[in-house]
Amino acid sequence: MKQDAIPGFVRDTWFKADKVGTYRGQCAELCGKDHGFMPIVVQVVDQDKYTQWVAAAKSKMSAAAAPADEPGKQWTVDELKGQGEKVYAANCVACHQATGMGVPNTFPALSGSKIVGGPKDAHINIVLNGKPGTAMAPFKHLSDVEIASVITYERNSWQNKADMVTPAEVKAARK
Repeated sequence: MKQDAIPGFVRDTWFKADKVGTYRGQCAELCGKDHGFMPIVVQVVDQDKYTQWVAAAKSKMSAAAAPADEPGKQWTVDELKGQGEKVYAANCVACHQATGMGVPNTFPALSGSKIVGGPKDAHINIVLNGKPGTAMAPFKHLSDVEIASVITYERNSWQNKADMVTPAEVKAARK
């Protein structure tokens, strides 16, 4: 299969494997000086082995998130910002950049944004549900604490100064 790269967009593809095994590919784009060293390896396993892997991965993720997702914890702005910076780095920085300035004509700046500095509900809604017709995907898969922390980070970073968002507010918005 072949798929062209588009600057500023994460590209993905899929294929259907009929047999268990290891499938290999190679980057075919001239995407940089080391593009020849970008192998693609997909390990296809049977359903039972995959189910076991998913269970182990969920357990590992739950164990890693458990201390941060304590129900009823009273969070401070600094605690949420600290956690939010990590969530931002893992989920948002590719589009909105470490500076919060986005990519002109592609991804909007969060620094000085009316959504980021505006009512909490609008900010929570766009992070939870994404924005149809744009590259902004929904992030419902993140925990209430992760969403509250990344929103608090965005609302209190760069040139933004706004109130924090609590996990309870995110939980209420999910309903």
